[in-house]
Amino acid sequence: GEGGKLIGTDAWVEGCRVNAPITLGGRNVLVGVDVDEPLVLPAGACLDVTAGRDRSGEPVWFVRYHGVGDTFKDALDAGGTLCDRPLAEWLAAVGATPEDVWDADTPPAQRTLWNARVFPAEPNATGYQRWLWMFDPASADDEQRRAWLAADRYSIAEIAELADQAAFHDRRSAIRSGEIRRSLRRVFRLDSGFSAADLAHTLSRTDRPAQRAAELLAEAQWHYGSEDSAARLESLTFSRVMHTLASAVVARTGGEDAPLATVLPGLDAALQPAQQKWLESVGLTVTPETSAMDWAQAAKAAAFRQLGRAIIASGAKVAPPVSALRTDEIVWGRAPARLDIGGGWSDTPPYTLEHGGCVINAAVDLNGQPPIHVYARLIDEPVIRIGSIDLGSRIEIDSLDRLLDFHKATGEFALAKAALAISGFSPEDADWPKGVTLAEMLGHFGGGLELTTLAAIPKGSGLGTSSIVGAVLLAAVQRMMGTSLTRQELFHGVLRLEQALTTGGGWQDQVGGVVDGVKVITTDPGLVPDARIHYVPDDVLDPRANGGATLLYYTGVTRLAKNILQQVVGRYLDRDRSAMATQREIHALPPHVAEAMARKDLAAFGKLIDVAWRLNKQLDPNSTTPQIEAMLDRLRPHIHGAKLLGAGGGGFLLMICKSPDDAQAVRAMLADNPPNERARFFDFDISREGLVV
Repeated sequence: GEGGKLIGTDAWVEGCRVNAPITLGGRNVLVGVDVDEPLVLPAGACLDVTAGRDRSGEPVWFVRYHGVGDTFKDALDAGGTLCDRPLAEWLAAVGATPEDVWDADTPPAQRTLWNARVFPAEPNATGYQRWLWMFDPASADDEQRRAWLAADRYSIAEIAELADQAAFHDRRSAIRSGEIRRSLRRVFRLDSGFSAADLAHTLSRTDRPAQRAAELLAEAQWHYGSEDSAARLESLTFSRVMHTLASAVVARTGGEDAPLATVLPGLDAALQPAQQKWLESVGLTVTPETSAMDWAQAAKAAAFRQLGRAIIASGAKVAPPVSALRTDEIVWGRAPARLDIGGGWSDTPPYTLEHGGCVINAAVDLNGQPPIHVYARLIDEPVIRIGSIDLGSRIEIDSLDRLLDFHKATGEFALAKAALAISGFSPEDADWPKGVTLAEMLGHFGGGLELTTLAAIPKGSGLGTSSIVGAVLLAAVQRMMGTSLTRQELFHGVLRLEQALTTGGGWQDQVGGVVDGVKVITTDPGLVPDARIHYVPDDVLDPRANGGATLLYYTGVTRLAKNILQQVVGRYLDRDRSAMATQREIHALPPHVAEAMARKDLAAFGKLIDVAWRLNKQLDPNSTTPQIEAMLDRLRPHIHGAKLLGAGGGGFLLMICKSPDDAQAVRAMLADNPPNERARFFDFDISREGLVV
């Protein structure tokens, strides 16, 4: 309440309405109390007020006032205490005899505080104030002693039977709901663990769930802000509130779709006109016919859009690009693939933006070559041509509309289009005159562009291909302009690029492919991650150094990471407790992997790879399949550990075999019985170059 405050330490306060100061002496318990005037509890005092029914069935409030050290099962003559003093002494101080609190036929050995009728029942919740003297019975006057002797008193045993536990839980939930309402910004701050499950429970315990939802939507609107305010870490609170509310709405449906008006009765009436208009603007119109499931899905999509909006807005506008190439020059960029060894998901927004991240990964060439290439050159025609050698396709773009239609991740050449846009070929990313056309942009640039990509890696590989291609594209386009990006600018540019594509993703893929070797990469919290690189000895991973004991196997199964990302990030936005615990373990793993690699301990390294795989499966059970698990079960006698790379669900499998002979046995087993016709081994080497342009 407004005038409530707590003074003291080492106490447990639960289910209380606090509207006046409470002074605690220490080691106190205060439960179920309405504090409307100043309350002082001496050290060790416990006060518990519980609703229930008296012996005749009438509603009462049981007042239990005792000491934190009281033993409820010790007999009167065997050390039993009340308010931390001998029970016999306490009774004598109030002028009571054993017969006043126990039945005459209760044997002395059974006369304990558990069955002693010493706790008064009151007709109202604040009646406890009459009995505060009980902790110091010697201070009671004659009137207080007579009142206690005449009171309707109960034992702990009776109260256990007569107390209304459901009423206490309802009271606690109502108080919590009120506190949440009064402190929305606190419970949804970025470091809060308040979860979607907590919100669903809170909504189920309030008599005005629609009003509470309207208040949450008002909080989300406050955090949504303008384009200028999007580039703030606090703007992510919008995503947190919207995704949490959406998940709570789904929980209230019980898995069966229903009108939102049934799940949150009266929500449309509870919303202010300005709120309704804003909700319409973000695609969350509320009408009596709105489906709860559809609305929740749209709210989650809005949460992800705002996350992307914040990351994209964290980059500055650039000058309209101008080519520095001669007509007979070509830019060639190439980069290795990335093997993620541990810590993946700690690099993914918004977790990494709020907590920092820590991963360990390796840059690798495949079959003797860096597998990712980009070629860029000027052409005479005022168009942009984009081609893919591995896909065998090519397009020609002659308008801005066609260039900027990359927001669907599965669109044709979306990655290259987005890379060009954030490099300056977009009115949103560069200071172009209003109404500028693509032909005018290219005229300013100095000619048309031709980009050709080659990714010699199967689609859906889990080797970070799209992020690394994005990094090489950005680097190649910058080289066309005679400039180069710092590592931080390049890594952040790819992060923005993937948000523009709506695929999401973290920073470890581009760092893994751009920077050579095996390395631990760490970042601090913030919208613009600044990666710190620490190199690690690679002997236990490099097949050239370990006799071929490490194997890279393409499973032939592909999966788009976007679906996995949305599930994992959604659980984080909801503050799912098991997911949060797993995220913390993932974040803490890379230094242990690095230590095992530094010791050149193949067995420990393999076992930690297995730990990384187990944590990935904990975070997203869909990151594996029965087929993959059956294959690993067959190989177990020959391997220390294995994991699918990237977000999982398919792609490449890294195996740490027990010896070169075991590696040969694994090769033979999978050659004889592959999971499908596309599955095959890839030779790999640790890249000593990283990105070269």
